[in-house]
Amino acid sequence: MSRSILVRVTLSVVTAASVFWMIGCLGQNSFFAGRPFPPSTILERVLVAIQNPSPAQAGALQIVDARYDIRNSENGTIPYFFVGGYSGKLPSLILNYPEQSIGYVYGSGDGSLVPVNYAKEQVQAPISGLTLFSASVFVPSSGQYVIAASQTAQYVTVLDYLQGVDVYLNLPNVYKIVSNPSATVILAFVLNSDYAYRIIHLQQPNGTVMPVPTFPNEASWPSTVAPVNCQPVNLPVYCVVPVLDRNGNPIKFDRPYNTIFSSDGTTGWLLNCGPECGNSNVDSVTGQATASVSLLNMGVLNVYNFPGSTYPTPPITPAPPTENQRIPVPGGATMALYGNGTLYVSGQQQQKDGLWEGFLSVLNLTSNRVTATYPISDGTHTKMLFGDDNTLWIGSQLCQTGERTADNLVNGCLTMFNLNTNTVLVEPWYGDLTGLCAITDWHKMYTAYGGQLHIYATTDSGITTYQRTPYTAGSELTNEYVTVQGTAYDVAYMDAISNAAD
Repeated sequence: MSRSILVRVTLSVVTAASVFWMIGCLGQNSFFAGRPFPPSTILERVLVAIQNPSPAQAGALQIVDARYDIRNSENGTIPYFFVGGYSGKLPSLILNYPEQSIGYVYGSGDGSLVPVNYAKEQVQAPISGLTLFSASVFVPSSGQYVIAASQTAQYVTVLDYLQGVDVYLNLPNVYKIVSNPSATVILAFVLNSDYAYRIIHLQQPNGTVMPVPTFPNEASWPSTVAPVNCQPVNLPVYCVVPVLDRNGNPIKFDRPYNTIFSSDGTTGWLLNCGPECGNSNVDSVTGQATASVSLLNMGVLNVYNFPGSTYPTPPITPAPPTENQRIPVPGGATMALYGNGTLYVSGQQQQKDGLWEGFLSVLNLTSNRVTATYPISDGTHTKMLFGDDNTLWIGSQLCQTGERTADNLVNGCLTMFNLNTNTVLVEPWYGDLTGLCAITDWHKMYTAYGGQLHIYATTDSGITTYQRTPYTAGSELTNEYVTVQGTAYDVAYMDAISNAAD
């Protein structure tokens, strides 16, 4: 018997015994945290959104075993596992909520938004009401709302299941929606604009319906600011308005690109993309053409808070910042991650030769200044996630167009940053990094990288896997048994400890 077969058999026996032990102890229908025992019997599942798995199929959702890094059952009798009933086209985004044992998959090929029941490993009825294409989609863990940026149709879609209303708010060139976890703060960004927009709800929690708000300086707003839009026309329920200062004037940011919220949703930081997003003007606040981070007053941005509202403003933590308070981040700001009083910001800075170089900036939130900057992968940074062993992982797209390629350096779209040693490891190039998830407590990162699954170690040898050669933190593990047919575009750890894992 070959060593490979022996390893598989041994793992199958050990894991089967573990599964039967858990079933006996937990009553045949649940395992970790009382979650239902899955039909596949895989306890550490990664959901993979696959585009074009076959000539006859435009999309599929496959489940792989992240404990042993295999796509088949441990005894080899079942070659692969798929989520039943999925028929969406070109799945491109997974919204993952392991605590609720549910996920939402958006298909960019047909505009479908489909709930996935993790307990049954089956899709539920598709969500209706979205247009054919949405540039950005958000569903909170409660599933009570769907908010989308319908860029082609030029409006913000709000599907409110609590009140049973579908609202389409006119906002030309809207391309991104961001929300805190509870959907009490919802922001929208417009292409090539220096202004951010927010959603307000005229239906108060106590049942009172507020009148359509008026703003002190609405008549004199700059021509580049979209007017207030409230829908439905006859009896408005929602409005989209610019983010305003305390005097009722729209706040001019610097190509607002993203907003990062703390895990409890009470604190937010708006990322001003600046030069990387085509704005070469000297910023009136920072005095230079540079990316920056704006501190947000979350209480003012609450969906129920607007001029004339009687609903009490939630407490603000920390104290309210002044409008336009902006922290320069010369290294660029398109993505960020918060942890331990620090905001880790990734982006690009243009170099003297005209090319762009990727940087990770460490922003101290006590002093409100950047304390360190490190070169990382080039490209537009869209993914950041903490991994095991005090590691930070950063993913980007179009990384081969930057400074690292010109300098003949390793130019991949994935970077591991060691928070203990402040060292950077740029991984080899496979293509764009489009999906990233941390397999917490198993010392691995799963990625959709260049259209295929790739697995990376967060620590030195010691992971449960088929890998049999020594490896170090940041090295790629064997992906021979998890490769999928088609283009892997996104990944999600279905059995993570909490929703904050992705």
